[in-house]
Amino acid sequence: MLPQLKHRLLIGLSLVTAGMCWLLALGALTPADGSTGLSLMDAHVGTPTAVLILFAAGIPAIIAGLVVASTGNPLTGVFTVTGSLLLLGSMGGSIDGYLLRANLPTDFQSLAIESGIWLVMLTVVFVGIDRLRIMVRPKLQWFAPKHHLGTRTHLTFPGAKPLLAGLITAAGGAFICNLLIQSPDGGQVNGSLILGFGVAALIGNMAVPQRNPLVILLSPMLVAALAYLWVARSYPTPDVMLFDIYTHNLLNLTLALPIQYASAGITGCALGVGLAQTLEHVRHTTAITA
Repeated sequence: MLPQLKHRLLIGLSLVTAGMCWLLALGALTPADGSTGLSLMDAHVGTPTAVLILFAAGIPAIIAGLVVASTGNPLTGVFTVTGSLLLLGSMGGSIDGYLLRANLPTDFQSLAIESGIWLVMLTVVFVGIDRLRIMVRPKLQWFAPKHHLGTRTHLTFPGAKPLLAGLITAAGGAFICNLLIQSPDGGQVNGSLILGFGVAALIGNMAVPQRNPLVILLSPMLVAALAYLWVARSYPTPDVMLFDIYTHNLLNLTLALPIQYASAGITGCALGVGLAQTLEHVRHTTAITA
């Protein structure tokens, strides 16, 4: 069930505007040697400053996500924040540059830490938007559609069912994306993450129906952290890892950067949960009609 036309227009405008604002952080996140692959851990301004600049550049996206979530399905707020972030991740290029400048395999532990930083930041943003949208919605009532499928959706501290759904999504997303990702090319990686985690989120939400998809939405960051840690501890020397890189035997999940998991991966999850809500609505409506 697609949002109403006026809400789709609002989402589109928000994506474009927020995406351009995210680009303001591109210069700060670029590594000192100017190579490809954006990472908070080796940004030329330093990690703490890079995090602050990234957050500042993301404030318009957060505001846009709050407005969109307040006038429709809460998932559209998540989609707006991470979907607009895709532009910054794409402009930063592939992981190839990071592999050339990194101290292998040790620096993959840094990518795992970065995944944790993204996880914390996005958790705060998503939960904050979900809390504030309840207060903002009455002020935007004239623009908000009366009917959408997210009326019972809440992003809060997860219980047993949301955790199980998230773990199913993480496992499924890791398996599918590891098959789909065949090269570090940015377009190929982003497309694989959207499709892989979209399907996994659909499966996770349908297998364990619940109304708190927070863990499902954040599952790409868990997959990223575990994949980076596995690689960091699997190679005894840089030469062994370089051999696997050049012979295309490196774990495919590690061909994506944390910012790609945070943008493309979570965007795919939002789409997957939205599709699951639609299928559940159709099934429920059909059952009532029958």
